[in-house]
Amino acid sequence: MGTLASSADVLDASLPAPLLTSIDELRALLPAITDDRAAVMREVAARYQFRLPRFYVEKVLHNDAADPLWDLALPGAAEIYDAGTERWDAFQLPVRVVEHPRWIQKYAYEALLRTTDFCSGLCRYCYLKNRDVTPGVISMQEIDAIFDAAEKSPHRHALREIILSGGDPMAIPADRLEHFARRMERLNGTVNRRITVNIHTREPVWNPQRILSSKPLQQALRRLAPSAYVLHVVHPREVTPELHQAMELLSELGRQRRPLMLIQHPLFRHINDDARIITSMYDLLDSGKVVVKPYYLIHPFPDGTLPHHRLTLLESQRILRDLASAPGSRVPLLTIPTPMGKCVIGPYETLVDRGGYYLLHTKDGVPVKYTIAAHYNPVETRVNIPILSDDSSGQTAPEA
Repeated sequence: MGTLASSADVLDASLPAPLLTSIDELRALLPAITDDRAAVMREVAARYQFRLPRFYVEKVLHNDAADPLWDLALPGAAEIYDAGTERWDAFQLPVRVVEHPRWIQKYAYEALLRTTDFCSGLCRYCYLKNRDVTPGVISMQEIDAIFDAAEKSPHRHALREIILSGGDPMAIPADRLEHFARRMERLNGTVNRRITVNIHTREPVWNPQRILSSKPLQQALRRLAPSAYVLHVVHPREVTPELHQAMELLSELGRQRRPLMLIQHPLFRHINDDARIITSMYDLLDSGKVVVKPYYLIHPFPDGTLPHHRLTLLESQRILRDLASAPGSRVPLLTIPTPMGKCVIGPYETLVDRGGYYLLHTKDGVPVKYTIAAHYNPVETRVNIPILSDDSSGQTAPEA
């Protein structure tokens, strides 16, 4: 992976950068970290960068080695043995609106723009950790080049949504978001139907003070007026009073057109693989002034999710089944990431073992041969997939 941008590159210079970047700084706040564990953390940090907001350590983590959230936020030995070869950019459309390394497009109606490879905190399970993504923060020149191409593309009329992703798009300089907003306004003047913007972010969980205190960031978001924020929230303890304040502010910035507030969360064994934990998180999110809709319940990424956190697809489906009796507004979609795009399955859908794989379909109908192996080997392909009729013989997969 390319060199990550420094915090000085992506945080407003007028604000402090309360990010921990060394194990010694972390141990000062979490003295329960033993010498042996610290030695392992340093070994991992020498290979994969370590960065964690002070806020998250002080307000979310417990000073207890048994805290399951340590496994998500603190370097661990399992990372050394994880290949991290998730192919998030595989099988893009052969004809895209824009040809640019930051522009990812798997669907005619949706594009994802990787604005940066920087996040205020580094999830230890991040599936981009080992990827050769475009380094640094998107520049003004790159924004102009992308939108100049988009305005000339005959395929732009099919585009309905641009997702700002990263890294974390909420951690880039405010002037980039402001410039992106200006170019979106111009692009929307060239199409038949408005293209919306959604922001996928974990910044309100990691580092809500930046959102609450940065006037330039607030100004940029007010102008951009995204249709939705998709927040990455994993556990009930991440639902802090400051997260509620940040969500309220982001909603108010929408002025006449308030954004949707959605949450998505990957599933992790021993951390949130229980519908009671997830329901508790939903209850806490619903206790504030902003309406929050559960969006994606994400089956573990085949690579990137650390092996000891992975679930079988049947286990993830069982969690969805336990959530499905809630009111519809509280039931998420269970999505399965694949190189072809997201597949969605229902709580009572029968998964059939067709000889070492399930036949799934992406949200735009592409059949996916999804392997069942415990240690997943991503070998899906768009072609030569046997599509069996509903009454074809095939044994139902055994319960996990």
